Amino acid sequence: MKKLVMMLAFGLAIAGTSQAQNGSQGGRDNDRKVEQVKNEKRAKLSPEQRAIQRTEKLTQKLDLNKSQQKKLQALNLKHAKQIESIAHTRERNEKQSQQMQKLQASWEKEFKSIVNKKQFANYQEERKQMQANRGKNNGQFRREHNGKSA
Repeated sequence: MKKLVMMLAFGLAIAGTSQAQNGSQGGRDNDRKVEQVKNEKRAKLSPEQRAIQRTEKLTQKLDLNKSQQKKLQALNLKHAKQIESIAHTRERNEKQSQQMQKLQASWEKEFKSIVNKKQFANYQEERKQMQANRGKNNGQFRREHNGKSA
């Protein structure tokens, strides 16, 4: 009887540790699934919807007037349609990345002509902060999921 209980306890211990090892990978799988859902939601938005969202967000952050809003809406719609035509595939290759960088640069050039110097400076500062935060969060995420704490 003691042997049976000991073997059962030993079997449960082995099963529990193997499950715990798989659990850490499950977290990464879950993170990937969450990211995939976000990307799918983003992909479901039409270029018009994306242009409206971006215009509203920038209008709020930079306190744009009605004239600036209309110009920015037209620019964002043009930009969203261009992105749609480039990014119709899920795979990102070097050519697509270069095209996206060119699109971003042309958007910023036109955007700069729409807003005043102070608004553009605020936009650039906001963008730098977002990029810095993105770098921090990605690094922290990687460290946590490689078994090292932040």
